[in-house]
Amino acid sequence: MIEQLLHLHWREPLWLALAAVPLLFAWWRRRRRARLLRYADAELLPWAASPSAAQAGAWPHALVHALAWLLLALAAAGPRLPLELRAGQATPRHLLTVMAVLDVSASMRATDIAPDRLARARLELLDWLGRLQGERVGLIVYAGEAGVLLPPTDDPALLQRALDQVDPRLIEAPGSNLAAALDLARAQLAAAPGTAKAVLLLSDAEADSVDTSAQAAVAALQHARLPLFVLGIGSEAGAPVPLPDGGFAEADGVQVVSRMAAPAYRQWAQMTGGRFAGVSDGDADWAALHDRGIGALPGDPLAPASAAAWRELYAWCLAPALALLMAISLPRRVVATLALALWAAVAAPPPALADEAEAWQAWQQKNFSGAQALYAQAGGYRGQMGAGAAAWRQAAYAAAARHFGAALLLAESDRQRADALYNLGNAHYARGQWQAAFEAFETVLRMRPADTRAGANRALAWQRLRRQRTDAPMQSDLGGRRGFLAEGQIQLDGQAGPPPDDPESEAAGVQIDRGVPGAGGAHAPAAAAPSQALRVDPRLALSGLKKLDRLQDQPTTLLHNLLKQDARHDDVERPPW
Repeated sequence: MIEQLLHLHWREPLWLALAAVPLLFAWWRRRRRARLLRYADAELLPWAASPSAAQAGAWPHALVHALAWLLLALAAAGPRLPLELRAGQATPRHLLTVMAVLDVSASMRATDIAPDRLARARLELLDWLGRLQGERVGLIVYAGEAGVLLPPTDDPALLQRALDQVDPRLIEAPGSNLAAALDLARAQLAAAPGTAKAVLLLSDAEADSVDTSAQAAVAALQHARLPLFVLGIGSEAGAPVPLPDGGFAEADGVQVVSRMAAPAYRQWAQMTGGRFAGVSDGDADWAALHDRGIGALPGDPLAPASAAAWRELYAWCLAPALALLMAISLPRRVVATLALALWAAVAAPPPALADEAEAWQAWQQKNFSGAQALYAQAGGYRGQMGAGAAAWRQAAYAAAARHFGAALLLAESDRQRADALYNLGNAHYARGQWQAAFEAFETVLRMRPADTRAGANRALAWQRLRRQRTDAPMQSDLGGRRGFLAEGQIQLDGQAGPPPDDPESEAAGVQIDRGVPGAGGAHAPAAAAPSQALRVDPRLALSGLKKLDRLQDQPTTLLHNLLKQDARHDDVERPPW
């Protein structure tokens, strides 16, 4: 304790002069009393001025007042103790760069892991975001080739957006080129600052990907002292590999079964100083990979000159000073009431988590934002399902997808998984993610073949997906600031084009309605235009609206072309899954 006081530092030491304020008051009172004592002769003074009871007890009051001013002066001066970070000492923020490598090959469409391996990998990465403690994370996707989808960043929102953009169509080359993905991750980490780095691989760990080139890539990671952490998303029993156009992959007339080769990947992880964990419904996988793995790695240290940190102590002086001032200034009844309220606040048990009854009451009152917060606070499968439903009511489909995805991970039975997956498909459909919606409804039908609502929604999603694939973008040679502009599709006046789109259709049989807008809502008739309004030719207006309707953003095409820059071509023949 004495050694710490010797290192005590004052942020603004001049404020210590406030401690002299009680001395000034005492000096002023002494001079005033001296003038009073000169009012009469000494022998007549007892009859002219007699001390009152208040004056007799003034010394304790003055002592408390002086102590309060002293504590205020100490708080204003800013006492603090240095928290020096010496060379080699890890910082409170975990300075570590992790390159996540995500397998998007055809075998990741197998459904031995619900809803399928790729969707589960994306959900697992979203679950991992909440465990990050300042690590910089990048994302690489690979199949027959590999490409950087996101350079290392410490912004979880950017990583979440990159996960939303993950699509198997980003990589044209079929197969599973694990060596190219690991080499690309090693190159990205070599260019990143610092020395604390690691590689996180999310793959089905298929047996066909274990070859000499992958072994050489792992050996290169070991030589670079980059630990490899592997989350195996598959099963040893395996599952057939579905094809994009239907059916399953075959080799020499025999259906291919994709199985996980856990021993080989576990050996690779141990060889580099990392860990291997199979995907699980609970937190056991991330507890092994992050809590006892990535999160336990030593982070990059800071230089001593830039590592100054302080433990502020002003609150320990300010709180008792305010308490003393209130005690001597307020009536005793008020002080007793405040003390009782403070004791009740400290002694009362912490408020329990919101239960489903409160959330349901908020739902019935159409307070959907409050219901979403309460359901999310309740937690568990039912809480996440309720939060997703409340988000759907607010047309917040991205939040609904996150809640339904969390409910899918927390499901304890096939019925709960199917319900969560059905609602997740509806959220994807509302966001315009037809591929993800189709796959979700397809998986629901595998689990519940007699589900007519999932069948109807799958048909709608398939129509939208087929229309999206058949729309060919217009080739453009307009150069942008950093390359060619993203290609779009515009139908010119008089140009023959594809037939008009079908009317917008809502997914049939959705479990959660968006609600019917009122009379003053979006479907209410527009007000009459003023007489001074600009007159527009209706034919030109219809043509302009049609152009806007046909103008489409092509983010998948843009990312596909960007990922080609990182592609490494080789002549090794690999299975197409």
